[in-house]
Amino acid sequence: MVGLLLTAVLALAPLPGLPALPDGTEVRIVSPNLRTVYLFWRIEQGALRLKARPIRPPENASVRLIVKTRRSLHIYEGRVRGDDIFLLLDTGIVSLRETFVRVYHLRTSKALDFWRERREGEPATPRTRPRRP
Repeated sequence: MVGLLLTAVLALAPLPGLPALPDGTEVRIVSPNLRTVYLFWRIEQGALRLKARPIRPPENASVRLIVKTRRSLHIYEGRVRGDDIFLLLDTGIVSLRETFVRVYHLRTSKALDFWRERREGEPATPRTRPRRP
C-alpha cells in the first residue's frame, strides 16, 4: 500500500520543484527580462513540439524556463551550457534535456536536435513542405 502511494506521488511530480506536464502544457525559454523568447514548445500527445522559430541563446547566458499548465504558471532560473540548459532547483542543478527525456518520457523528435546543429555551425535543415496556416 505504501509503495502504491509512493508511486502515485512520484508520477504526479517527477522531480521536486517541477510540475507534471500534461498535454497542452506550454514550455518557453526566455531571457531574464522576458523580452526575448528563445524556444517555445507545446506538449502534444506525449511529444515536445516546437511552436515558433527558435533563437539560439548566447553561451553561458542566464535564462528563465516558463512552464504554463492549464491551472498554473511555474518559472525557473537556468543557464545555457553547450547544447543544453541547466535549471537551478531547490534540490540542485538539473539538465533540461535529460529531464524531458528521462523523467517526463517525452518524445522530443527534433525539438532539441536543432540546437545541437546550430551550435556545431551547420546550417539548419530546410523545410520540405510549406508551413500550415
